[in-house]
Amino acid sequence: MTFGNPWFLLGALGALIPVLVHLFDRRRPRAHPFGPLAFVLRSQKRTASRLKLKRLLLYTLRTLILLAIPLALARPEFTRDAQAATVTRGPAATAVILDASLSMRWSDGTSNFEKGRDEARDALKDLLPEEPATVMVCTGSPEAPPPPGFDRARLRALVDEAKPTYGTADLSRCLDMAARALEENPMPGKRLVVVSDMTASGFRLEAPPPTVKGPTGAMVKPEVVLRDVASGRESLDNHALVDLRVEPALQAGPRAYQFTFTVRNFGTKPAKDLEAAVRVGESTLAKGFVDVPAGGTTQKTLTVRFPQGGTVVGQVTLAQDSLAEDDRRAFVLPVPRGLKALVVNGSPHATRYRDEAFFVDAALTSPGSPVDVAVRDAEVGLREDFSAYDLVLLLNATAPSEEEAQKLTAFVENGGGLFVSVGDHVNPEAYNQRLGTLLPRPLRLVRTSAEREDPDAETKTAKLAQVKVDHPLFAPFTGRAEEGLIGARFYKYMLLEADSPSAPGTSQVLATYEDGAPAVAVARRGKGRVALFTSTVDRDWSDFAIRTSFLPLMQRFAAYLTGSLEEREEVRVRVGETVTLRPEGTQKVTAVRAPDGSEVPVKAQPDGSFVAGPTVEPGVHAVLGAEGKPVAALDFAATLDPAESDLTRVPQDTLTAYFGEDTVKASTGDADKPAVPLWTWLILAACLAFFFEGTLLRK
Repeated sequence: MTFGNPWFLLGALGALIPVLVHLFDRRRPRAHPFGPLAFVLRSQKRTASRLKLKRLLLYTLRTLILLAIPLALARPEFTRDAQAATVTRGPAATAVILDASLSMRWSDGTSNFEKGRDEARDALKDLLPEEPATVMVCTGSPEAPPPPGFDRARLRALVDEAKPTYGTADLSRCLDMAARALEENPMPGKRLVVVSDMTASGFRLEAPPPTVKGPTGAMVKPEVVLRDVASGRESLDNHALVDLRVEPALQAGPRAYQFTFTVRNFGTKPAKDLEAAVRVGESTLAKGFVDVPAGGTTQKTLTVRFPQGGTVVGQVTLAQDSLAEDDRRAFVLPVPRGLKALVVNGSPHATRYRDEAFFVDAALTSPGSPVDVAVRDAEVGLREDFSAYDLVLLLNATAPSEEEAQKLTAFVENGGGLFVSVGDHVNPEAYNQRLGTLLPRPLRLVRTSAEREDPDAETKTAKLAQVKVDHPLFAPFTGRAEEGLIGARFYKYMLLEADSPSAPGTSQVLATYEDGAPAVAVARRGKGRVALFTSTVDRDWSDFAIRTSFLPLMQRFAAYLTGSLEEREEVRVRVGETVTLRPEGTQKVTAVRAPDGSEVPVKAQPDGSFVAGPTVEPGVHAVLGAEGKPVAALDFAATLDPAESDLTRVPQDTLTAYFGEDTVKASTGDADKPAVPLWTWLILAACLAFFFEGTLLRK
């Protein structure tokens, strides 16, 4: 038994008063025989036992009154040995640290965080009146708690207003910060109360335990009280989506993607028939089931074909468990829209593989390509209505007429894409005269690096030497994929002038031959784009058309020139991190909205990019541009840290050894706490004794 106010026990000495009165009141009368009183004495003997019992009851009730009142004021409490340690040091300045990490959202009907808030309120309620206190909500980026004080209402408000986060919480760091706050109070006793689910991810046990400056200036260990909100549970079972990979599924057709997600079971029991699905809004696009062994990891792949292009926002979901937040993962997927391309064939041939457009047509219409191709010869193709197409490809075509050139110029300036490849039918002077304002650079003349019949042609042919793989057009051609580019042999190619006189400085060379001559040049013209390939797209001047890189490169040309190529790297950001946004051209980022509608801080950078964050919740974040208009291409999804999904708990013995023998494990749960304090019953007993004492006196 422990006492909150032990000095009041001195009042229990008052219980001796009735005993002393009884002792001093015992007088022995001298015998004086008197005959008339014999009858009275016989009557007294009959009532003596009843009077003796009444006096004994009165003395007992009075003793109980005088004993119960000081005992009640001393506030006795039955506690376990560990609990008794909380008061052996006397009053102490106290810091209550409330864990607000993602794992505290785990729920068995009532979330661990709600239980934690109740524990924090109880910790404040159990403090002595002379004990100052402070409250710290421990998050991934915690703020230093205020110095200990006596404003209990403010501290309770901090607990009531606290909310769980979606990130990690470094309890070791929070304990150190709380210890520094306690040092600002002169009271010798210091106490840290940790309210947490005691998961391993929250502690850095390799770091030294917290210490505070003692009365002599030496660093000492404070008293540590652990309030475990998951007391009695050996483990908190949980499964989670820990990774998601989205890739094109070319075998399933255009705009088809396969979603490969990794499921991990952190629990001690196997998870069977977990439903996994890909959802967009309220629609379920694909669904399957997955089994995950206890402590194991499994991958599941679902294939989805989207009916149309654009930026698709959705999520992959898993059957929910007690921690639902890590059973879903949002994604932002740029799906290429359907494109209509007009291929102007400048050199048709009866033999298909010798036709100028054969390889281009095969590349653009291959499985998975979103391009709808219409092939026309030069005479018919240049008379087409270009506004019905997204892209025009001039393949070794003769220079268009003035009227056709004007139509092409208007088409590009209004947002269309133009691809030009050269060949024997291309006259540099005519092209410069008619299409000079469109071409990235003026044409000069044809250069022959080797004749096909030359026995040394293998060593004399030109090859690509410098390719800008940092540009979206060539971004995939790194590592082994680069061989398909640099291995191609070019027998002839068109040399270019230094720059276009009509638009100097607007062109960009993305690939060159070994002699430095441009192989691929691109430029913006109005709202559209133009690309110039200085060799042929058939096998007349090179063997590039039969290389493995030709098909994906032509598809990327189509996407790039029409503005549907995703030109930004996949944004991978976790909750608590910042993200760099790179808008296109002069576009600005004015705001970023989190899934709950709140604004995420945005800061402009000198290079034109914008840094947003830190993000505070998982899900899709919407990016707003000028005048608050959405910029869907810059939207991104924030994901959870998988480390918080691991709810492995630190054993109590380990924490006791870490903090030292002075560690206290506070009781949790209503079942472990008396409904009514013991001193309340003592006061009630005193009141009842007073009532019965008065009743006996009246009889």
